[in-house]
Amino acid sequence: MWTLQSFLVVIAALGSGSLAQTDQVRLGPPLEPPTHLSTQAVVREAVLNITNLLNNAILTGESQYGSFNSCTTSFSLTAVAQQDSAPIIDFHHTSGFLNVSAGSTSRVTADTVYRIGSVSKLFTVYSLLLNNGTSYWNRPVTDFVPELRQAVQHSSRKLSVIDSVQWDQVTVGALASQLSGMGRDYGSADLSVQDFPVTELGLPILPPQDIPTCGINDGQLPCARNGKKYFSGLIQRHPVFPSYSKPLYSNAAFRILAYVLEEITGKSYDEVVMNEVFEPLGMKHSSSLPPSGKGAGVIPDGDAGWNRNYGDEVATGGLLSSTNDLVKFGRAIFANKQLSFMETLRWMKPASFTTSPSLSIGAPWEIVRTRSGITTGRLVDLYTKSGSVGVYNSLLILIPDYQVTLAILAAGPDSGAALQVATEIAIQTLVPALEKAAKEETCNKRCGKYAPAGAENTSSLVITVDDGPGLLLKEWTHQGHDIIAAGQAYANATRSGIINSVRLFPTGLQTENQAAYRALFETVPSQYNPSVHMVFDPAAGIWGTPDSLMYGEIAVDEFVFHLNAGGSSAAVEPRVLREVYNKV
Repeated sequence: MWTLQSFLVVIAALGSGSLAQTDQVRLGPPLEPPTHLSTQAVVREAVLNITNLLNNAILTGESQYGSFNSCTTSFSLTAVAQQDSAPIIDFHHTSGFLNVSAGSTSRVTADTVYRIGSVSKLFTVYSLLLNNGTSYWNRPVTDFVPELRQAVQHSSRKLSVIDSVQWDQVTVGALASQLSGMGRDYGSADLSVQDFPVTELGLPILPPQDIPTCGINDGQLPCARNGKKYFSGLIQRHPVFPSYSKPLYSNAAFRILAYVLEEITGKSYDEVVMNEVFEPLGMKHSSSLPPSGKGAGVIPDGDAGWNRNYGDEVATGGLLSSTNDLVKFGRAIFANKQLSFMETLRWMKPASFTTSPSLSIGAPWEIVRTRSGITTGRLVDLYTKSGSVGVYNSLLILIPDYQVTLAILAAGPDSGAALQVATEIAIQTLVPALEKAAKEETCNKRCGKYAPAGAENTSSLVITVDDGPGLLLKEWTHQGHDIIAAGQAYANATRSGIINSVRLFPTGLQTENQAAYRALFETVPSQYNPSVHMVFDPAAGIWGTPDSLMYGEIAVDEFVFHLNAGGSSAAVEPRVLREVYNKV
């Protein structure tokens, strides 16, 4: 045991460096992920609201998030929680203009196949990781792609960094993280092969050798690797940025990444994705080629691009899948079914920032940052990958804080607008409900009064929840002293500020019978002025406060819940006190 005065000094010090300019909460879930979401009233109500809003948007063609023509555009939305067997959302709209004669389904379901565009990139990186990709992450691409190695070796002179990609400086990880600095494409969206008024705009007439003869351009076939046209053209393209300087969306980077994967495995890209990802995960409606049977996919009228040959571009935007399969993939990631827990944690991280504070880029995650109440509340990160090809648009969303996966796929002339409307309706309605569900479930398991055996009259603590993040340590008495009140008195005497609350947050470290939490002392210093903007906001230093003060090498902020067989708390241990408080 230690003296009350020592304890109060520590508590005051823990809270003395925080301001209220930004959220005083640690990154990640403030509560344990909720389970059995489909049975929770707040989630069922949210799903009903989502369904009504989507039906209204289909009926009127309007929503506050945009408008689209539901007569010509189909879409699917499926959402699953990790602990639930059935989807929490399973919504599908079938347009009246589908090319059934070309093999389209006449009724869209969760198993209906769509083209998923650049969501394919996610499977390319995942396949690389399955094949020990992290060990190759920092190696140059020239170690794996002989055409690029030869381009470096056989150059008669050192080409200008303005005119030539420095391929020996582009790593495997740079390709996967959109940090290669190379151009977006080769042989795609080139105006010289499109119906574009080049002469009217004063563009020079190009010699034949400057006009692509292959690629993902209208009326052309993809450039083949063995024909040398692809690399001879790609090498001539100018870089955009130095590698690793800033993110740049590049489709070509993922075609090259597929060549790296093929070199590592000795197998074709299609073999790896099919045999190592789709089949093991039960993704029966996912492939690199359109399904041969009729009624499997959604094919809008007109030139939908359904049967387009993507060749080696399949790794960057040519895969097909369904919402059911995509949420299976999300489940597999959260369950660490193929990648280990640590591999998944390393993968689901940003690699670079963008000019938007709400968007970071990973490998190849597009990490969107929102709030638990959408416009208010704590930060919530959405790990997403979007795609667009022809008249198809796609989006996969993983929300680690709640262990929830959403897949939204759309097909038709207004597929982009339909996907936007469906996504905004779902996310803006569901996320606040998930936060409430997590709080309610965690409180059912952890809230209550705790006291040491035989000392209920002199020592106890009360845990509850309020409108703030995490669990609230509402009362804390030790040996007859109100710890929080006494700590505030000491803070007043030392001008350390006001302790607004003491909150407990899960660390993610848990066994079958114990769950580790850390405390955060939410404070406002005595000189804090909310009208003054601070560039160096001291609240940004919250990430560095855990484990900062110890007594006998045990941190003051360390709490461990002792769990019963059902996962609820039987006791809590403020470890610095060397004492267990049993639930009363």
